[in-house]
Amino acid sequence: MSVVTHNVNALHNLAGVEQIGKFDSSELVCQIYDNLYGLPIRSIQEILPLPAILPLPQLPDSIMGVCVFRDKVIPVLHLASQLDLTGETPAPEAWQMVVISHNERLCALAVCDIIEIINYPSEEIEPLPSATEGEEYFFRGIKRTELGMVTLLDMNAVVEHCHLPRRQQAAAQTDTELSQQENQIISLIRLGGRRIAVEIDAIERILRTPKILPLESAPAHIKGQALQSGADPANPQPDDYFPVINMYQLLEQPEDQGGQRNLVLPKQSAFPVGYYTGVVEEIREVSKADIATIPPLTVTPQNDYVQGVLKFADELILLIDLDRVLHACEVVPA
Repeated sequence: MSVVTHNVNALHNLAGVEQIGKFDSSELVCQIYDNLYGLPIRSIQEILPLPAILPLPQLPDSIMGVCVFRDKVIPVLHLASQLDLTGETPAPEAWQMVVISHNERLCALAVCDIIEIINYPSEEIEPLPSATEGEEYFFRGIKRTELGMVTLLDMNAVVEHCHLPRRQQAAAQTDTELSQQENQIISLIRLGGRRIAVEIDAIERILRTPKILPLESAPAHIKGQALQSGADPANPQPDDYFPVINMYQLLEQPEDQGGQRNLVLPKQSAFPVGYYTGVVEEIREVSKADIATIPPLTVTPQNDYVQGVLKFADELILLIDLDRVLHACEVVPA
């Protein structure tokens, strides 16, 4: 039975809900591929259809990306790859998202289906018959039921895996940001199937893409090199060229064929560089209240150029710091 509800108190449609409180353990049984997992009812905040997920570059396989939940950006975990699970993948619209609130931390878990609620005395929990290192970390045991074996997730391990700040810390940071009540002007740039945002104050010029010469042995995120505008094209010197960073490759986006390309030149850069992108679609003024911070779980040294997520009505857009891109690409030393 597949049931979607928007509040734990509204789980009355699920089998077993009437037994909550009669035993010292109550679990929401979820399905991930062909496996059943139990999540403690006390840690569940909401159950929703899986919303649009914004993937971030350089994330581990256990994280699908981030989504907006009640005006907050939270990480969405998917443990299938972490635990080597296999099975038939449901259509994306059939997936569910369980929002977990545990130890004053917030994240979400993507699951294939919601099954029912089981209630039982805690002494019925059995140790895992055999487990990999990853399974030992995430699981606290098994419970045998009429449905089969239900593996019990350890919520402490899940939230620690997220490295999330406590809600009070996140709220204090948000309040500080909102108190500034500042607007900023951004440039919205098309990259394949998504758009990115860059503060307009960080951009010196936006050009139609000039001739880009390939560089031997350059990493994949370096498109090549281009000649500076003041150089003599008839007699160019080595210092007249600057590297061009391929933002399609960096942000793991397919480069659409035949579309317009632009070269974005940064303002006050410590190093001459250009950013190879798609077309600049619009310039817009936005409120800082519309920019959510990235959960610490999703930040790595390879993607810390993502400043935040810009929340539009039906779209999530990455806000990119061009200067940090240089360090992530090792164009300049960190």
